[in-house]
Amino acid sequence: MRIAILGGTFDPIHNGHLAAAEIVARAFDVDEVHFIPTFVPPHKPAAGITSPFHRFAMAALATEPFDRFRVSTMEVDMLEPRYSVDTLERMHQKYPGSHFVFITGTDMYRDIESWKEFRRLLSLTDFAVVHRPGFPMRDDVVPIQVIDEGPATTGEETGVYYFPRLEHRISSTEIRLEISRGGDTSAWLSSPVGTYIEKHKLYA
Repeated sequence: MRIAILGGTFDPIHNGHLAAAEIVARAFDVDEVHFIPTFVPPHKPAAGITSPFHRFAMAALATEPFDRFRVSTMEVDMLEPRYSVDTLERMHQKYPGSHFVFITGTDMYRDIESWKEFRRLLSLTDFAVVHRPGFPMRDDVVPIQVIDEGPATTGEETGVYYFPRLEHRISSTEIRLEISRGGDTSAWLSSPVGTYIEKHKLYA
């Protein structure tokens, strides 16, 4: 089985997350994409983060129309911060023999050496790195393969694949700010997520 993984706070999940997951899924011809909301991300302060219950619910609503998208409670069930390398090791245990693709952005990948056991992590999964404006792709950690169009060519060894044309231009931070101002975020959020936020008065 080929499984792509997209972890994050998802506070809230938005159309940029969905687009990145769909394009990477096609490029790697994955069977499933697992969205894994964090309980508390190790690199962010816990204060101000929406409850895992709401973030999981929004992720479930956003991914429901996509046949190969799944939402996992693997990290939120632990009730403590989890590191990516720990999650990947658990995924290998849960899905033995599977091939994994870890989706992230150039903003996060630029600090890859600060991630817990980053060399171990790079050996556990392919990386699909989506371009984020203002954060150029690093090519000094490991060799990278640029994916402009078409499928990614994977080998027996794990690799890093850069998607320069897949720009993740919106952020959850901007969306929360716009909602607090009473602005229109319908272009950034799926309709069910927008309705959920309004119903539960999130980010107001």
